[in-house]
Amino acid sequence: MSDVMVGIQLYTVREDLKKDFKGTLKALAAMGYSGVEFAGNYGDMSPKELAAFLHSLGLHAIGLHTSFDEILNPKSQSYTIARGLNASFLTTSPAGEVSKDWKAAVDRMAQAAATAYSQGFIFTCHNHAQELTLFDGVSALDMAMSRISLIQFELDTYWLTKGGQDPVSYIRKYAGRAPQIHLKDMDATDGSWAEVGKGTIDMKAVLAAATAGAARWLIVEQDACKRPPLESAKISIEAVRSLAGL
Repeated sequence: MSDVMVGIQLYTVREDLKKDFKGTLKALAAMGYSGVEFAGNYGDMSPKELAAFLHSLGLHAIGLHTSFDEILNPKSQSYTIARGLNASFLTTSPAGEVSKDWKAAVDRMAQAAATAYSQGFIFTCHNHAQELTLFDGVSALDMAMSRISLIQFELDTYWLTKGGQDPVSYIRKYAGRAPQIHLKDMDATDGSWAEVGKGTIDMKAVLAAATAGAARWLIVEQDACKRPPLESAKISIEAVRSLAGL
């Protein structure tokens, strides 16, 4: 096995974070998560305070989900926080922009990748279904890959499936350029989000492809949970460990 690690996108447990930020992170660390990916909530702590707290739990700061405007501005709060947490990745989704003007969206991704790189960070594009829509026979995701040498991807298994693509094939296609994989399963009954191993996506094959493709982080994410979010988080990490042999 590679040195791939398992993290969680904190949007999954956003309601728990609002009630008890530190307690929620402690619970995630106790489950065995190695890292957390932030999505706007930093527990009202300074980067220095938050970094020390994460260190005390043995958690890495994977990166920040933020906006294009933040990534394009080297003086933005996102860069300050990312430096303070020693995070590697700045991530955003161009889905809304792709729907309006896919060529402009690809240009904006190129600018974001170059700006992040100039500041010592890796820009990753998180896909939704919109980036898989074909324009002149090519998806915006594939266009970005072919045109932007600095861009890397945070491929999302649910949205790849929702967009009519096989996530295993896409992970193999972008081997070496997808350091982050969002693990999100699809419920068989209503097509909503499900815990890893509880849906229709072949997660064992996904995990094998991600590991073979040199992914650095396997990141559990569930946009909405039918169970209490921390219970869902526990189900997912146990499934990841079992299916990936970690």
